[in-house]
Amino acid sequence: MLFGSVRIVEEVSRSTSTSAMNDNDPSPMPSSIEIMKPTIHFTVPPIIINYNNTKSKRRYYHGRKNSFYALKQLRKLNNKLTKKQQQISILKVYSTSIKHTKSQKLLYLWPLPIITRYTILLSFCLSLFCHFFDSAFQISCSSPIFVIYRSDIASLFLSPFLCNLASLTQIAIFGWNILLLGLFEESLTHMLGSTRRLVHVLLSILLSVSVLRQALGYLFSKSTGWAAPSLFFSDSLHECNQGLAPFLFALLVIQSLNMSDKYILMYGNNTDHQFTIRKLILQFIMCLVNYSTKNILWWSLSGLLTGFIATIVIQLWLAQDKRWDRSDERLVTSDKTESNTTTNDPRMLPSDMIQGKYRRSVSLWRTLYEAIKHSTLVLLIAIPCLLVCSAYYHIQQSQLVDPAILNQLSYDRYLFTFVIMTAPRRGDPPFLTRTLDSYLQNWPETNEEYGSLYNRVQTLIYTHFTTHVEYDRAKRYFESTKRGKQYLRWIREDGDQLDQRNHVSKALSLAADNYQSTYIALVEDDFPVCGAKEWRQIESVVYAANIESPNHCGIFVGTGGSGLFLKPKIAKLISRLLLKYTNLPPDIVIQQCLLGNLNECNECSQTLVTSKTLLMYHIGYNTSTSLDRYYKKNEFQCGWRHPFNGDPSVVTL
Repeated sequence: MLFGSVRIVEEVSRSTSTSAMNDNDPSPMPSSIEIMKPTIHFTVPPIIINYNNTKSKRRYYHGRKNSFYALKQLRKLNNKLTKKQQQISILKVYSTSIKHTKSQKLLYLWPLPIITRYTILLSFCLSLFCHFFDSAFQISCSSPIFVIYRSDIASLFLSPFLCNLASLTQIAIFGWNILLLGLFEESLTHMLGSTRRLVHVLLSILLSVSVLRQALGYLFSKSTGWAAPSLFFSDSLHECNQGLAPFLFALLVIQSLNMSDKYILMYGNNTDHQFTIRKLILQFIMCLVNYSTKNILWWSLSGLLTGFIATIVIQLWLAQDKRWDRSDERLVTSDKTESNTTTNDPRMLPSDMIQGKYRRSVSLWRTLYEAIKHSTLVLLIAIPCLLVCSAYYHIQQSQLVDPAILNQLSYDRYLFTFVIMTAPRRGDPPFLTRTLDSYLQNWPETNEEYGSLYNRVQTLIYTHFTTHVEYDRAKRYFESTKRGKQYLRWIREDGDQLDQRNHVSKALSLAADNYQSTYIALVEDDFPVCGAKEWRQIESVVYAANIESPNHCGIFVGTGGSGLFLKPKIAKLISRLLLKYTNLPPDIVIQQCLLGNLNECNECSQTLVTSKTLLMYHIGYNTSTSLDRYYKKNEFQCGWRHPFNGDPSVVTL
């Protein structure tokens, strides 16, 4: 590119391809025909022959015989030297082609490179079509949840070329990535030897990055969410792609094959007025611009890992390429033809030379070692930078809502009315006491002024058993505490039958009819909240649910029949559905209604909000009130993936 006295020059290595010379090579190598023309010039002194006597005739025949032998020896010497010189010339030609000699040329991006040109055309047509026919042809950014659960393959492969024409920010990011693609094409086409080879590499990267992204999403969410919660990352399943960005990160690693290539900005007439930057550094900075709008850590990692593998494969591909340059083939053929006129040996070169034995000046393992070393260096620099960018977004998302802001969601008398269901268990373990204490520890002990957040929180402890040892023990203990008097309401109905369906229906109906609440939270007596941080996360999820999905029917932060925050209208509806769908367990009826899978709950479809992980944990694994259910001690603990996390029909916050 040339702007007056300012020009950008790229300093590149010679092409690493031995099969073909690139048309874009800034300074083609000398012709091999000129190199491979070693000749030995010799002259035979004239011999004067005297025919006058016999002695002279004898001298003539003797001299002619000696001349014949001299000529024969000179021809042999000439042939040997010719073979040796040609072998040395071919080795020089090959070693010159793989040696990283430097050359400079002006950087031109107009007319646009071929691949960049067709990418723009495809993106423009696709984006324009989706903009005007969005209802009939829906393509959005792709994430593993849509591929794994809904097999949305079309969005997976077409969304990288989609640009939102209604957003100036998206248009700017897409144009930036197109510019970066042009720079990569200009550089890598020279390195690979031809545009066709680069097309093959790009298609392989498109497929490999897409497949690897789905594998990472499944591995670090569905696989580790319960088996190894410390390795569970919710974003690995939900993170959407950012156009061409993941594939540009893959090309960034491949660029490490020519690590020392540079861009040189020259300005003015003085040769000292220049600014030099390595291609890798500039391209990496340009890739990071994609983080200015959203977090794409998992897509970027998929691109980097794919690029690392592709670098090794490409290096093997180039090193093991046995095809000669066409000019070399013509040269060997023509030299064979010429040699037939000067020698009886038709083979000018040894067979092992023709088969490419001497084509590599360094060992294959040495070449691979250099490629792995350079690409690993790129990963070691890039990954920490990406983690820092991702940490910024993680900090922004993990900010907890202020209680005063949460209190402004509604003007009902109670924001939260907790309904804790309790029933006698084997051995009368103190589960109810532990569960109540886990909540009360997170609520202030001082009397809150009327209308403040914790003045609008109450807990109903509901049992339908006349005899319940743990209920009586917990009631005596908490009635003597200030928090117990402030937040707890004790409700007991006489009875001795275990009928969870009927009793949950009664409890929900009681809370919905008698207390004006924004949310009715259903909790079982063996599901304490995980801690102070998790309670603050519950508050943040409730607040975010009203922002992201204002028409939601409920919020789910636990599992089974616990951690369900229901709107009063939905709680009243569920109390009736529990008695209607007797073929389903009570917790399944509640969940199916919130998912909108029951006819009576169509308004709840696509509105259920869940937390990323379980914010309550199960302590009653060996004393379940359901005779047909058994649990392990380490099941449904803090930090586990929420069972609905990953379902495209729910909103995970």
